[in-house]
Amino acid sequence: MIKAVFFDFDGTLVDDLEARRRAQFAIAKFMTNRYGVRLYKAANLVAQIDEEMDERHEYSRDARWRELFKRLGLLYDEEIGSTLTDIYFSEYVNAARPYKDALVLLHFLKGRVKLGLITDTDGVPGLKKDRLRRSGIPLELFDVIVVAGEDTGSTKPSATPFSFALAKAGVGPWQAVYVGDKAYADVPGAREAGMYTVIIYRGRRSEPRSPEQRPDLMLGNLAQLQFALRWPERRF
Repeated sequence: MIKAVFFDFDGTLVDDLEARRRAQFAIAKFMTNRYGVRLYKAANLVAQIDEEMDERHEYSRDARWRELFKRLGLLYDEEIGSTLTDIYFSEYVNAARPYKDALVLLHFLKGRVKLGLITDTDGVPGLKKDRLRRSGIPLELFDVIVVAGEDTGSTKPSATPFSFALAKAGVGPWQAVYVGDKAYADVPGAREAGMYTVIIYRGRRSEPRSPEQRPDLMLGNLAQLQFALRWPERRF
């Protein structure tokens, strides 16, 4: 019997595509105004570095800004890095919105199963939890919230955050489902922890790139999840 459903946050419950674009463009505008860098060159570099470091699970914002300055041939200092982080996440938070079917699904599941959130750190202690509070997702619906890399020593795709969340929820892995949007980040650790895995298809980033990244189920949107899971049976 399925007793718990755990979710990823960015890209799964919250539509972050436009938010990322706006945040990246805001950084590019700053770089153009401060250093005279061509706007679209800077924007493309910020997006490229974001994607590369996300896939390597490197969340340090300082490391990202250092890499940006390195590729632009500019001298970096930490004060500028702090300013860039503030600009990036201010724009991101203002633009990110919950998927409409996310709120419907969460309210449908509440009371039927335990609900959990397992999401990676933003690289700045406390920042992710602040973003969660400001996201428009009702956090009171969740029984367990884990910020991997802060509440645990490792981030996804390590199995540690998933095992930690299962222990906090008091359920066995065979009783739990993890729902994410990026196969490379959301499937391997959850599978290693023994959970069922579901990927919501959000484009190329959702596609598995190796056998260990293949989810048990791939869906087109969150609304399909309540019909894909048989209640109270545990099989898909």
